[in-house]
Amino acid sequence: MRKLFSLLVGLLLLGAVSAQDTVRITDTVYRLRIDTTFVRVVDSSAIKTLQDKLALAEEKDQFYKSILTSSGVDKNKLEADRDHYRRAVDSLNALVRSCELDNVRKEEANKYLAQRAKDAEGKVAEATNKKKKVRAIQGIAMRFYRTPNYEVRLSPILDAQGVHTGSYDKILRNRNAGNMEFDFVTGASVMLWDLTKYFNKDLQSRELADGKIKTPEIRKFDQDFAYDLGIYVGFGGSNLFKNFYLGPSFRFVDFFYLTAGINIAEYTVLVAGYQDGSKLISETIDDVTAKSWLVKPFISMSIDLDFLSYIKK
Repeated sequence: MRKLFSLLVGLLLLGAVSAQDTVRITDTVYRLRIDTTFVRVVDSSAIKTLQDKLALAEEKDQFYKSILTSSGVDKNKLEADRDHYRRAVDSLNALVRSCELDNVRKEEANKYLAQRAKDAEGKVAEATNKKKKVRAIQGIAMRFYRTPNYEVRLSPILDAQGVHTGSYDKILRNRNAGNMEFDFVTGASVMLWDLTKYFNKDLQSRELADGKIKTPEIRKFDQDFAYDLGIYVGFGGSNLFKNFYLGPSFRFVDFFYLTAGINIAEYTVLVAGYQDGSKLISETIDDVTAKSWLVKPFISMSIDLDFLSYIKK
């Protein structure tokens, strides 16, 4: 084999084989054509280079192993620690992402709360605006007239001995008799005169002319409340368009209103010639009653609707 290899190398050096007759298969193997025969030739120098590289790699591996052995470091432990810290890093990354999501949610929630706080501040400012001219108010009114409720009752007819004869009289009765009743009212008060400065001024004590009697000192409130005098227009009952209230109103302590005036409402009344207790012959209740507008006095206590919505929050 050595003779054959030497012969082939000699032929290559002498140019017996042309370049196109040599085909490279790998880094170390060539295919030569001698006449009509193909021969695989191994490049010994390339093999020697590969062997040197393998030897160098083995030396490096032995060197690293010797360092690990001499330093007392356990490779398996290092790999286990490496895996542990990788998992710890992954857990921390997941925790960081979760915290970032929580921060985003909290930022959105803070924006929503800030908007609600801004709206609430606007409502408070609206409710506590002491210079507002027109205010919607609700309250209870006491009017000095009771809504009649007439009906026909049967009264037994007695003879001279007080025995029921079997017949009945039809008597007209009012089931809602009285002089006063309460009504739920809703309306608006329009400020005409602002009395705030007058009611919040300092009232100093003073001595009378004789110098013996001294009027009591009235201490001012810690804050200034609003007072004003205005005109009130409102509605009451279930039928708002047939039950009106009108009169002056006095506003005190910011949100409360005392109103007195007239109530103009439509009532069911008896026609002329009939009254409570009248005897009916052939008449029905519709024959003896009619609708009529009456004007009656009232007094009411109300509270500001804006204030109600404010304290509800």
